[in-house]
Amino acid sequence: MSTSFIHEVQSQRVVFAPGASVRVADEAGRLGMKRALVIATPGSGARLGARLVEILGARSAGLHARAVVHVPKAVAEAGLAAAANADGLVAAGGGAAIGLAKIIARDRGLPILAVPTTYSGSEATAIWGMSEGERKFTGKDARALPRTIVYDPDLTVGLPAAVSAASAMNAIAHCVEGLWVSDRTPFLMALATDATRRFAVHLPRVIADGSDRDSRAECLIAAWLAGVVLTAGTALQHKLAHVLGGLGLPHAETHAIILPHVTRFNLAAAPEAQARLVEALGGDPADRLALMLRGFPIPQRLAEIGFDRAKVDFVAGEVAAMSISAPREASAEDVRTLLAAAY
Repeated sequence: MSTSFIHEVQSQRVVFAPGASVRVADEAGRLGMKRALVIATPGSGARLGARLVEILGARSAGLHARAVVHVPKAVAEAGLAAAANADGLVAAGGGAAIGLAKIIARDRGLPILAVPTTYSGSEATAIWGMSEGERKFTGKDARALPRTIVYDPDLTVGLPAAVSAASAMNAIAHCVEGLWVSDRTPFLMALATDATRRFAVHLPRVIADGSDRDSRAECLIAAWLAGVVLTAGTALQHKLAHVLGGLGLPHAETHAIILPHVTRFNLAAAPEAQARLVEALGGDPADRLALMLRGFPIPQRLAEIGFDRAKVDFVAGEVAAMSISAPREASAEDVRTLLAAAY
């Protein structure tokens, strides 16, 4: 068997340390930011955002705490208006805040400094997403890649178990799919395997004891690796999750629910991925992922997160139209079967 691939290395600075959030002003300065707008979600995200505004001091252009999951078009437009006088963005929190910052950066050409507090890994990718009506649109743009990531494990200590579990399962989905997409490379497969192993060991510990700082740090490292893996591209797992997201289903929970089912469907056609996941997870991959899901305080079925069964044909048609072929083709009937199993 001959091997061929193209691997392009992203340019991104990563600062990882307990308490690293105090360095945000210095890191913003390295990027030339003099008027950095902090992007966050309402609630706890806004509280973190306010702290970062204080840390930024004279470099702050204020706080915009209106980020929403899937970045609805109206939310994107409000974010673009809020950033009119900014020369940089500090995205504070999880995928919703980072996602909104990416849309602003893409359209305004502003650098992003990301301060992640969940495990989705979105901060390590140039992939953006935005929703309108019942459809979610995604793409890749170099302007959407955060220039610097500041990882502070201390910021994750208060992360609720449900958010920890769901966002980490989202990251594990990046790793699993990264082992079977057509543009995978040896480098990215090594990262995917290592990140999956770290999550398998440390995520259950985090869920059992949210104050376990060592395991929190390990999960944050795994999240970064998983995000880098996502640069290889996506296939059935992510395409299906994005279509479901367009219907308003929560992104991370959707990934978590469908992951064991998509894994079982695909691994028969992906022997190398199968072998790596058996090693990383310690058993049959689909069974181990299902067992992890059952052990976490998050929704277990699509019915629990509001999926309307009347939309099955719509979802199946949307996914089938994408002509997914790696590691195997997924027909509309295949998608219907997966949705029925996950429902």
